[in-house]
Amino acid sequence: MKYLGLDYGERRVGVAVSDDDGKLAFPRKVEAIHKQADWEFIVTNLKKIVKDEKVGAIVVGLPLGFSMQETESTKKARRFGEFLKKELKLEVFFQNEVLTSKEVEKSGSAKKNMIDASSAALILQSFLDLKT
Repeated sequence: MKYLGLDYGERRVGVAVSDDDGKLAFPRKVEAIHKQADWEFIVTNLKKIVKDEKVGAIVVGLPLGFSMQETESTKKARRFGEFLKKELKLEVFFQNEVLTSKEVEKSGSAKKNMIDASSAALILQSFLDLKT
C-alpha cells in the first residue's frame, strides 16, 4: 500500500509519498498555509495526489515535546489529521516527528524550499521502518 506523509506546520505542510510497496518515502512538495481556511485548499491538492498516486493511508507528523508530552503544536497537528481523515476518507496515523526539520537542515541535503517536504519524507520513512 502507498502512504502519504505530511509534516504539518502553521505556515507550511510538507508532503511526501511512499513507493507502491510502502517501503521507501520520497519528498514531493510543500503547500503554504496562510490561515486555517487554507486547509480546504490543501485538501483539494491532497485529493489529487491521493487519487493520482493511489494512496491508501496518511501519516501525519506529531510534534511532541522533548519529554514526549503533547504541546499546542501537537494538538493542532492532531486536529489537522482528523480533518484529513474526515475529508479524504482514509485512515490517518500519527508519527513522532521530533527534530526532523532540524535533521534535514543540518544535513544540507534539501533545498530551502523543500525542507518541509524532506521532513515529511523522514516522518513517513520512520513510520514505514516501524511497520517492517
